[in-house]
Amino acid sequence: MKIVSVIGLISAFLLAIIVYLTTNNYIFALVFLFIFLGYFMVIAYKMIKKYLSRKQRCHDCYKFINSFLITMSVKESLTESFSSGTINASLDFKNELSELENMVVEDRIIYLRRYFNLAIYKMFLNVLNIYQEQGGNILSMSESLMHESTLVEESVNKSSNIGIKKLTEFLILWILTFFVLLFMRFGMKEFYLNMLNNNMFIVCLLIFFLFFVLSFHLFLINFTKLAIKEDNINEED
Repeated sequence: MKIVSVIGLISAFLLAIIVYLTTNNYIFALVFLFIFLGYFMVIAYKMIKKYLSRKQRCHDCYKFINSFLITMSVKESLTESFSSGTINASLDFKNELSELENMVVEDRIIYLRRYFNLAIYKMFLNVLNIYQEQGGNILSMSESLMHESTLVEESVNKSSNIGIKKLTEFLILWILTFFVLLFMRFGMKEFYLNMLNNNMFIVCLLIFFLFFVLSFHLFLINFTKLAIKEDNINEED
């Protein structure tokens, strides 16, 4: 998440520079610097962090379920299956697992329902319970589960790819818009400086930059959406 903070800081300073160049007013530049920095650190950072966390948990859950079930079908051991499912865990997942070292493997498996908070993992627990009570071929029993798990993984990847594409389009649009504004500032210097003497023009510029911040927020709301069914375990508690 450090890279996200750095990007936010750089974006705030770039916006402040553009505001200064187009308004010739360092006070306006400082105001927008703090507006964007405040917005990014208080709102945007949390939204991005939550999105990345949910996305990573979906990936971890997918890998855990599939590795667990495949190993279980061969070894028929909860301990070995759990180890197999957590071999390539992400950093956050590893940190969570380190807190569970004193638990028996059955309790670890159940506890992860709270960590993943995904409906697909609840489905996994149900299949595992049936297998432990009735026996049988766990791969056959979990066929629909593995199919659903794959659909969740594909949905997350598709959503991510679309989001990156939309982000690229959003950035290109605003970069071109700022380029046009800066071109007017330096390419039509005398005319532009005369317009800066008009208070209404200054107000329109400030509204324009506020609109940029608003549009960035609205874009971020859509960008950080993941249409994945959660478990809502906390509501049951």
